[in-house]
Amino acid sequence: MKYNISIKKLILLLLLFIGLTGVSYADHLEKWTDDQLCRSINNPPTLAHIATEVNMRGLYCDDGVSIKKVKQPITKDIVLASKLNRWEDKLKRLNKIIRGKNPIYTTNSGTTININPFGGEKSLILNKFF
Repeated sequence: MKYNISIKKLILLLLLFIGLTGVSYADHLEKWTDDQLCRSINNPPTLAHIATEVNMRGLYCDDGVSIKKVKQPITKDIVLASKLNRWEDKLKRLNKIIRGKNPIYTTNSGTTININPFGGEKSLILNKFF
């Protein structure tokens, strides 16, 4: 019976030691360089604390290389301008589709559906590439 109690105490002491050791090294991300953070965020299991550190530092990661973000205050004018740019792009694309310059639909294999709304013969064109 005494043997079981001493083994339990040893196991509890070992687990306590491992737990405290892990906590004492928790601030290791502060010592990492920006490039090291970006390299680790590109590896598949991205951990939440690494992503949080990247956001706190204001980094943009491009293929493992860090780029500092320019901090610009977000105002109502900037939001409206970005919405206007998106609508302009959508309308330009729609205009090209209606005029027959861009396809209406493109499949993954490259098949396109175009329209020809002008001229004597109005038509719908299906281009299938082999």
